[in-house]
Amino acid sequence: MIIDLHAHALNERFIADLAKSPVAGLRSERDSEGLYIIRRAGDDRKSTLDPHLFDLEHRLESLKRRDVGLQLFGPPPFMLAWPGGASGVELVRALNKAALETAAESEGRMEPLAALALGEPERAVAELEYAVHEQGFRGVIMPSTAGGKPLDDPEFAGLFAAIERLGLIVFMHPTSAALSDRFGMYGVHVLVGWPFETTLAITRMIFNGVLERHPALKLVLAHGGGNLVFLRGRLDSAYEATGWEADPYFRQHISQKPSAYLDRLYYDTCALSEDSNRFVIQTMGSDRVVFGSDYPFDIGDPEGKRSTPVIDRLPHSDRERICHLNAERLLADAGRPR
Repeated sequence: MIIDLHAHALNERFIADLAKSPVAGLRSERDSEGLYIIRRAGDDRKSTLDPHLFDLEHRLESLKRRDVGLQLFGPPPFMLAWPGGASGVELVRALNKAALETAAESEGRMEPLAALALGEPERAVAELEYAVHEQGFRGVIMPSTAGGKPLDDPEFAGLFAAIERLGLIVFMHPTSAALSDRFGMYGVHVLVGWPFETTLAITRMIFNGVLERHPALKLVLAHGGGNLVFLRGRLDSAYEATGWEADPYFRQHISQKPSAYLDRLYYDTCALSEDSNRFVIQTMGSDRVVFGSDYPFDIGDPEGKRSTPVIDRLPHSDRERICHLNAERLLADAGRPR
C-alpha cells in the first residue's frame, strides 16, 4: 500500500463557478480547445489547467491500480503564491471548501491539504485554526515564498508556532518568487528555478533560526528537496568556517550545523531520476523519505514510474517506510494540539 504525499487537484465545479463569480481576482474561461484557463485580475498571464486535475474518475482508476490507499493533495502552486502576491483568506476559504468536496467524492482515497493565508499574515493563524478545528484538515501546503516575501519573515512567526502546536504536516511546494527573463520561458523556470526556490527557502529558515525555534515541525519537501541534499556539505562549510570567509551570521541563530536541521525534514520521491532518488534515500535514510508523485503533472511522476524501480529494489523494511509507514507516522497525531 502507498500513501502519496504530493499531488494536486481542483474541483471542476469550483473552476466553472469562477467564470460566473470570480474569487479573489481569479476567474476562469474556456479556450478554443475547451480547456479551462485561469486568469488573475491585473495580470496578463494565464494558466491553462491540466484536465486530470479535476478528472476524478481517471485519478481513482490510477490510485486503485497502483494500490495508493491515500493521496494528499493541494491546489496547483500558482494559486498559492505568485510574483508579488499570495493567497488571502477569501481565496483560501474557497480553495479549502472545494478541496473538501473533492475528497468527499474520492471513496476515501484522497485527503486535502489546507491552503494558507500567507497574503494576510495577520489573519493566517485564525484561518488555520478554522481549517483544523472546523474543517478537519491534518496538513497544509505551503509555497516556498509568499509572493517574494521569505517565509522566515517575522510576520509568519505566529503561523509556524501554530503549525507546530497543532502537529500538522507541512508540505512545501516551490512557486515563482519573481519573474525573470534569465530563464527565457516559464517552463525553464519550473525546471531549474523551482528546485532553487525550495533550496533558498529552507536555507533561510535554517540560518535565520526558524527550524531551531520549531524543532517539531513536520516539514516535507517536494521534488526530493530541490538541491538541498546535494548541498548539505556546502551549507555546513559556512557554519564550520574559521578562516577569512567565516561570518557570524552562519552561527548567529542556530546551535547545530545546517545538515542537522536537514536531517529532521522529509523528502519526497519526486526527484525524477533513478540516480537522484537513490542519492536522496542513501543520503537522508529511508526513514526520512516519503512517496510523492506530483500527480497529475508530466514534469512529475504521476504514475510513479520514475521512483518505483528504485523503491522496489530496496529491502522490504525500507520499501515499507517510504511507501507508507513514514507517512502514517506523520499523520498519526496531526491536527491534535500539543
